[in-house]
Amino acid sequence: MPVRGSKKASEWAGMLADRSSGLYRVLGGLYGQDRQVLAERAAVCRKALDAFAAAYGENAEAVVVRTTGRVNLLGMHVDHRGGFTNPIAVKELFLVAQPRDDDRVVLRNVESDRFPDDSFVISEELPEARIDDWDAWTQAQAEQRTRAGTVGHWSNYVKAAVLYLQHLNTAADGKFSPPLRGMDVVVYGTIPAAAGLSSSSALVVAAAEACVRINALAMTDMELVDMCATAEWYVGTRGGGGDHMAIKFGRLDHIMHVGSFPFSVDWLPFPAEYSIVLANSLEKAEKSAGGRDIFNQRVASYVFGLMLARKNFPEFASKLEHLRDLNPDTLGTDEAQVYRMIRSLPERAGREEVREMLGDQAEAVQRTFASHAEPKDGYAIRQVSLYGVSECIRSGMAEGLLKDGDVEGFGQLINVSHDGDRVARLVDGQRVRCENAVPDAKLDQLMADLQSGEPGRVERARLWCQPGGYAVSTEELDILVDIARAARGVVGAGLVGAGLGGSIVAVVEKEHAAGLIEQFAREYYDPRGLPVAAEVVRPVGGACVLEAE
Repeated sequence: MPVRGSKKASEWAGMLADRSSGLYRVLGGLYGQDRQVLAERAAVCRKALDAFAAAYGENAEAVVVRTTGRVNLLGMHVDHRGGFTNPIAVKELFLVAQPRDDDRVVLRNVESDRFPDDSFVISEELPEARIDDWDAWTQAQAEQRTRAGTVGHWSNYVKAAVLYLQHLNTAADGKFSPPLRGMDVVVYGTIPAAAGLSSSSALVVAAAEACVRINALAMTDMELVDMCATAEWYVGTRGGGGDHMAIKFGRLDHIMHVGSFPFSVDWLPFPAEYSIVLANSLEKAEKSAGGRDIFNQRVASYVFGLMLARKNFPEFASKLEHLRDLNPDTLGTDEAQVYRMIRSLPERAGREEVREMLGDQAEAVQRTFASHAEPKDGYAIRQVSLYGVSECIRSGMAEGLLKDGDVEGFGQLINVSHDGDRVARLVDGQRVRCENAVPDAKLDQLMADLQSGEPGRVERARLWCQPGGYAVSTEELDILVDIARAARGVVGAGLVGAGLGGSIVAVVEKEHAAGLIEQFAREYYDPRGLPVAAEVVRPVGGACVLEAE
């Protein structure tokens, strides 16, 4: 049976060569009408198609999937805690695939020197019995790959999507219903790896789109996003679906306001008088080995913080489903009460202390431990929880500010958010390590300020103003942010992605965007002998299977 939307590789190539073709009209809806931009995007697609034709022939029937990266402007590290994200879709990844008659997935990447070819057989990767607990099974798989030294292989992100789709289509007796067809896949894109732009989630979405189309599975766009979010647990991290939402629901020249639990999305026109400048530190943000441990340690601090808040304040426990619920509106109280609840959390706690404090929830605690190595200095429960609580509030405020045209207010939120991720700052011309701790005295002062009746003190003590201490920036990222904040026309700057390297983003008045890039070159890239990796990025349309006549 032919796959809907498939064409011969030669037909796709012919459409890319014809600027009046239906395919060019589709690309115009995704990228706008700038002829040079369209030609550049078409060239990326053509490169993937040429590699596919070289491997499988010009007459091979293929579907073409296009996904994107994402730049989250505000709402960092909180989508999996129920907070909003405020991202744009950027750049592209093209995946060309033809169906197979068996259940083998063959993977090729145009950049095979960096991303070696691979293949896997769906039925051999999954157990004979249906998986009862995807979370536990994927943790075990990640631990196996760690022992085997194959943690970071790019094929794992394709496996994540395909194996989870087959898991969802498995009967209680373990029989596949239906058994999924395999694919021959070629991938190429412009989303830099380990740069904080979610190239990994882009690949998960692309693989899911191709597998769904080739197997004629019934799935809504929202169901696909939800599926991808859980599927990606296969690689070992425990994130949410905010990245996948941004990748799927991007819209040309719009910022998304994305909610979680349940997923929701609204689109806000990006202010025409401003630009978004993306600067890659060229310090890779790896999600393997120690990096994955740090990501999951932070998530664990969130988990333990919420569990302890429920235990310490049982009168609010029924309202505390997610960390986002630790706020005055949900609890029906004032901000001082939230500070009291955060004050009840330990500043740091080792595993034995966590077990002792949460002895009645031993199974949940142990499962959380299983995703990562024990942090050397214990879990920074209080400062991480304060970051998450305040970031959930900030990310929710973004929609109203942007609708009111208050871009400077939006930028201020980005600045506070990054200060919660900082690891270093300038003091008297010297870069010193940040102190992210939230001691009792600090919280006591915030509560006193709220009750002071003095407008300035009250405003500075608001929850949204508190950075907390998530602390996954790096010194290089902090330097880039500080360069941006000192530049003319910049209203806000902060890291993007999970941190530990990658990129930062700055919102800048349009007429000063070029000057900001020059400043990055003078003060960051040139002194380090690095190529300039800063650019203006435009919000583009989201992921789709390309269809054109």
